[in-house]
Amino acid sequence: MSLRKKLPSAQSLFAFESAARTLNFTDAGALLNVTQPAISKNIAALEAHLGTRLFLRGKPGLTLTSEGEILYRAVHLSFAAVEVAIDQISHKTPQNNVLTLSLSTSFAAHWLIPQMQEFRREFPDVTLNFQLTGGETTGALVACDLGLRHESKVAPGDHAVPFAPEWLVAVASLDYVEKNGMLDASLAGGAHSLVKLDSPRISWQNFLNATSQSHEPSLPEIRVPDYSVVLQTALNGRGVALGYMSSCSYLLREGLLLSALSRTLKTRKKYCMVANPNSHNLQLVEEVRHWICKQSSKITRDIASNFPESDVVTSGSGWPENANF
Repeated sequence: MSLRKKLPSAQSLFAFESAARTLNFTDAGALLNVTQPAISKNIAALEAHLGTRLFLRGKPGLTLTSEGEILYRAVHLSFAAVEVAIDQISHKTPQNNVLTLSLSTSFAAHWLIPQMQEFRREFPDVTLNFQLTGGETTGALVACDLGLRHESKVAPGDHAVPFAPEWLVAVASLDYVEKNGMLDASLAGGAHSLVKLDSPRISWQNFLNATSQSHEPSLPEIRVPDYSVVLQTALNGRGVALGYMSSCSYLLREGLLLSALSRTLKTRKKYCMVANPNSHNLQLVEEVRHWICKQSSKITRDIASNFPESDVVTSGSGWPENANF
């Protein structure tokens, strides 16, 4: 089925994006030069068409539902990509100042985009274009200038610089931990759920075995195919997720996610920022890569005190033969 048939109208998507960005129908109407009732009507039509609520309406104002969060993330990133493409076509942005990044949706949505204000202060004239994938990015950069890769996935010829250690942390929202307790010390009446990625390279069981932890085998699970949704599910307070520091370190520093298990795991592997040696602007690529790696180091230092060395398990071997890596 085409996208056109999945929506009541194209205008409903514009109305939703503006309302989700402002969390106010009146402000959304002002952005689109339409009335508040017109925004409400479009949102109602979209919710009816999709068969789910996208906003919760209450005295504090509008908030996105978990379904609304998923749609907004996709729409926001897509609109940004369309805007970049239009600028390129209309020559509003000099091509020398456009970089294409090959990233996972989780890194883009939960690490890089939240820091775009800081990025803009450093690179006010640079436009970033995104090539995104739901899982770990692999393969040569080809048409991209810069990308995030696990060290085992760096293609020959691409130039890799260490970005972050492969460091895994059980993460959950503050509300979730207050309600249910830590994963290894549940509160009375707490009800834990594990958020799991389909076909992970390192599974929850690998993580728990390596850190000498155990949990009730009958814990309910939430399984999703996109790691960005794994983190979003944890942010929404629906369960405990296995967080990769490369994608969730910013969320941990800002207190949006907390460690839900005292012990963490480092694998002796690392993630790298990889540059395409054939990029049209190697100097800018190096400057942007340096900024991203510098931000990663700063954030890691900021949260280091939350993870005492005594609770960090380092393991580079000894995984079970059937480990789903």
